[in-house]
Amino acid sequence: MSSFRYEYAVIGGDLRQAYLLKELECRKENVCHFALCPQARQVCHTSYSPALSSLEAAVTGSKRIICPIPFGKDPDCLNQSSLKKNISLQQVLSLLMPGQYFFAGCIPGSFRQKALKKDVSVYDLMEDLALAYFNTVATAEGVLCEAIRSAPINLHKSRCAVLGYGKCGRILADRLCKLSCHVTVVSSCWEELAQAALSAEEALELRMFLSHADGYDFIFNTIPAMILTKEVLMHIHPQTQILDIASSPGGVDFAAAKERNIRAVHLPGLPGRYAPLSSARAILASIQRSST
Repeated sequence: MSSFRYEYAVIGGDLRQAYLLKELECRKENVCHFALCPQARQVCHTSYSPALSSLEAAVTGSKRIICPIPFGKDPDCLNQSSLKKNISLQQVLSLLMPGQYFFAGCIPGSFRQKALKKDVSVYDLMEDLALAYFNTVATAEGVLCEAIRSAPINLHKSRCAVLGYGKCGRILADRLCKLSCHVTVVSSCWEELAQAALSAEEALELRMFLSHADGYDFIFNTIPAMILTKEVLMHIHPQTQILDIASSPGGVDFAAAKERNIRAVHLPGLPGRYAPLSSARAILASIQRSST
């Protein structure tokens, strides 16, 4: 018989965590929660699961701990928006006990190693390929929504540059092509360029981007490195929309973009904004795969 009061604790994060709580409740799981986002009230107003008053109560009282994607908002702090005081990742680590299962996304290597030494089973959700690919679809749909909502022009027949051709870049470029956009894929990897050339209108080597930078209505960055520097931004038309979906801190000099009156936005966590229920179901499926 389990010595833990709860089977699951859902901690922190965005609306994905709130919907995850509801999905667990629908399956009649014994679950508690702590520090869910303020918007969770819209989802959890009929929740029967207790909202615990401390991190300690949630972590030490539960067999399976589900933290957010990404786990950390800053390098050393839990990704949560409901508490004014930050919760360090070290605090979470210190409360973990042997025999527990810990789930989160983008878990720092040092955290994982220390948790494993405490005989805690650790699962990085973003290492699950099925979930990672689902996440790219939700991200692509979200950034397209942002582009349509904020731009004064149609995506249809617009000139779009997609920087990077990894998981997110491929799905995004594919969706843009299907919307009849003129798509240029930009990469420093010859294999990626060869693949992109099969479907995109143009495949451009990254070192050549500067000389083409003024030719786009939309620039979508997926590369987690400083790509759109002040120098590059000097060549970009002020009416160009820059949407950055790379992991923090992104790949744009946002201060330089503001100086040039270029609209540049960093858009982390899009699955939590545009498809939180679908994302929660995908996360739960990943947890169940990991636990079997």
